[in-house]
Amino acid sequence: MNERTEVTPDLGPRIEAEIESWFVETIHHSPVSRATEIFNHVRAAVDALKARLAALLQEQ
Repeated sequence: MNERTEVTPDLGPRIEAEIESWFVETIHHSPVSRATEIFNHVRAAVDALKARLAALLQEQ
């Protein structure tokens, strides 16, 4: 499985940590973690969501 490689500092450390904590609790400990292609897709989707959230926070 690929480890997280993208960091979105614009989210701030608390939000970043919360998202990563959710990812570990929800995805790493699920059947998704056993299917590399699916895991990588979900990881990319989470990183894309973080980028979208960061953009929203910058608008405020």
